[in-house]
Amino acid sequence: MTRRSIVMAVVGVVIASLAAWAFVVRPALDTPERRVATYLSATSSGHESAALDSWVPYPGTVLISDELRARRTDLTHELTASRVGRTYAIRSVDWWRTCCEPGLINGERNAGLARMHVVATDEAGNEQRLVFEVWVKKLT
Repeated sequence: MTRRSIVMAVVGVVIASLAAWAFVVRPALDTPERRVATYLSATSSGHESAALDSWVPYPGTVLISDELRARRTDLTHELTASRVGRTYAIRSVDWWRTCCEPGLINGERNAGLARMHVVATDEAGNEQRLVFEVWVKKLT
């Protein structure tokens, strides 16, 4: 095997690995639970900008009101200031279909949205009840 063949083989493996990561591994790891964990990890650590970066309320194709954007920012500021999320538990998940006639469904298989009911504690040990809406499919 020539040096060029080895280099080409390595490049091929790298490209295949990146494709597998982008299309198989990453989507499998990007669960609603993981998104909530990332957000609460940031708020509990006092990293407001990281929390805002991790929480996208709607897919980029959906226009949201200035009021909703302001509410998201204000709530994230409040949760970060109180260091909410050091401990938390997901109490329940409601799965919603988002196509045609939105409504509750009996599982995640055809869901477009997960509404997650979470109880988290702040730095002082006070309990906060939160509801996260996590998009699990792209809107078309």
